[in-house]
Amino acid sequence: MRMNNSDFRKVLTKAVSGDIIALAEILKLYEGLVNRFSYIYWEKDEDLKQYLMGKIVENIKKFKI
Repeated sequence: MRMNNSDFRKVLTKAVSGDIIALAEILKLYEGLVNRFSYIYWEKDEDLKQYLMGKIVENIKKFKI
C-alpha cells in the first residue's frame, strides 16, 4: 500500500484522534516493517509481532501532528 504525503497525514490525523479504520490502515501500511523486526534468532516470532503492533496502537494517540 502506498500513499502520498497528504493522504498519509489525513489518515494519521484520523488514527491519532481515535478512528479505528484509519488505525487499521496505519497498521497495514507498517506491517512489512513490523514483520521485518519480528525475528528473534533468525526465526519469526508472532508474539513479538503482536507486541509491536500493540505498541503502535497504544502510542499512536501521543503523536504530535
